[in-house]
Amino acid sequence: KDLMARCLDAIDAQEGVDFDLLVVDNGSTDGTFEYLVDRATSAPRPMTVIQQLGSLGRVRKAALQHAQGDVIAFTDSDCVPSPGWLRAGLAGFAAGEAVVQGRTVPARQAGSFEATINISSFSHRYETCNIFYDRAALAEVGGFGEDMPQIGEDMVAGWRIRRSGRSAGWAGDAVVTHDVTYPPIRWWVKRGWRYECWPRLMREFPEARTTMLYRGFLLNRRQIAVMAALAGIGVAAATLDARPLAAAAPLLCRWRPMPSRGRTIRNSACALAFDAATFSGLVRGSIMTRTIVL
Repeated sequence: KDLMARCLDAIDAQEGVDFDLLVVDNGSTDGTFEYLVDRATSAPRPMTVIQQLGSLGRVRKAALQHAQGDVIAFTDSDCVPSPGWLRAGLAGFAAGEAVVQGRTVPARQAGSFEATINISSFSHRYETCNIFYDRAALAEVGGFGEDMPQIGEDMVAGWRIRRSGRSAGWAGDAVVTHDVTYPPIRWWVKRGWRYECWPRLMREFPEARTTMLYRGFLLNRRQIAVMAALAGIGVAAATLDARPLAAAAPLLCRWRPMPSRGRTIRNSACALAFDAATFSGLVRGSIMTRTIVL
């Protein structure tokens, strides 16, 4: 509730733009919804509050269905938009874009395995913490991926727009500040497992491979170390020879505690859990979709 209040205060402080405000609550239990309903009665501009349970894709799609403006700007409750956010985002539509991404900066420098979002240039991921859509165009292509987990629903919307032949833009002056948190290990496991959806994304949008994947089929360069370690362990087990275990050295370096760099045993556990969950999710997704992403 406190984060939501901070976000809404920043939105109310937007300069030079006339807008309506729509807030979608997806099942909060800490009094946020009641706070929103009460705030709407005295808001300085029209403010609509609705509830929509389910995936983030379903929640964002509900927002799209209720929005009335020509442009719909999205942000999240753990973000604080700058006073010129809306004005700068709208200016990004000058060349006829259907989607414009803004810049997102962490509230402070994030340490090892602290969670935040940092978007300093156009990412091709269409993160909904700071994005602007032509509402009619987004509705026409079907909006967000309702059955996608958290890291996939917004990419579906953006790539649907691009596939329709419409252009995307970047508005570096449309800035939001994103909160920095220190989530537990189970959060990193869940986040890693959500990458199960990436093979589905690449199957639906194969044109995204060249910009979203390393070498066209790897999630990132770190996956090379993961696969090398697994291969080394497998060969060592099959041959009863310890020498192939050397292939795991780069990954073990990533996992080892490094007090001089602030990497505690807890952070090493997070690294191990995240890498294992990510690779497991990608393998499962690749098998289910018959589309390889590792």
